[in-house]
Amino acid sequence: MKKQIIIATALLTTGGAFAEGDALERHNESCVSCHVIEHDDDFYNRENTRMKTHFDLRRQVSTCVVAFSVGWFPDEEAGEVKLLNDKYYKLKE
Repeated sequence: MKKQIIIATALLTTGGAFAEGDALERHNESCVSCHVIEHDDDFYNRENTRMKTHFDLRRQVSTCVVAFSVGWFPDEEAGEVKLLNDKYYKLKE
C-alpha cells in the first residue's frame, strides 16, 4: 500500500511538470502564431488589457479555441489559462 501511494504521488507530481511544458508548447503553436503583433511580456502586461478577471481570461482562451478550431481538450484549455494567469495576469480565481 505504501509503495502505491509513493508511485501515485510521483506520477501526479511529474504530470504537473509536463502539463506546464505542454501548455507553453500549445501556446506557442496555437496562440502566438495567429496574432500578428509581437508576443513579449509587454503584450500581456499592457495597461489596456481586456483581462480584468479570471473569468475574462477563461472566456478569451475558450473563444479562441472555438473560433480557430484548435481542438484542445478541456484540461488543455485549463492548462493554457493556468499558464497565462500564473506567468502574466495573476488574477484571482
